[in-house]
Amino acid sequence: MRISFFAPLALGLCLLLPACQQAETAKPQLAVVDMARIMRDSEPGKAGVKFLEGIQAEMQTSLNDIQSRLEKNPNDAQAQKELQTVYMGAQQRMQVEQQNVINVLYDMVQRVINGYRVEKGYAVILSSEAAAAYDSKADVTADIVAAVNKQKVDFKPAAAAKPEAGKEDAAPAADAAAQKDAGQKDAAQPDAAPAKK
Repeated sequence: MRISFFAPLALGLCLLLPACQQAETAKPQLAVVDMARIMRDSEPGKAGVKFLEGIQAEMQTSLNDIQSRLEKNPNDAQAQKELQTVYMGAQQRMQVEQQNVINVLYDMVQRVINGYRVEKGYAVILSSEAAAAYDSKADVTADIVAAVNKQKVDFKPAAAAKPEAGKEDAAPAADAAAQKDAGQKDAAQPDAAPAKK
């Protein structure tokens, strides 16, 4: 009888032993990343900054040209108006370009993080800014930066700059149409002029 009492107990303990070992060696289901560090330290993040610096340099050159004209002739109202227009346009374009770079980087980083999460078996990867406290072992930022560095990102000017070019193309077309109409009126007037003689 003693054997029959201890046999089920021993069998039950044997079945619970692997479950206890799994709990001890189970991988954490949560990881943390520092998004600001990824954007700042990754190669695509640095490329985004260089792209924006290049656009800013172009705009600054244009502003400097207008300012030098104003220094030569401070009363040039047209140059003052042009400076103001170019300055406001440059600010707006810079905001659009910055947002474009951020969106491109963020989308790519999100894809990398999600792929990493699936590959490593994490249930959740949180931004470190959202976590009140966490174990440094849960921080996978270095792994994500390494994965992001393997990505190829090609930054292009935002599409918002293209409609402005379309407006510029429309203006010469309108001017050409106006000149054509004026040319037709001028052509009609010489016929009328000989009749007066």
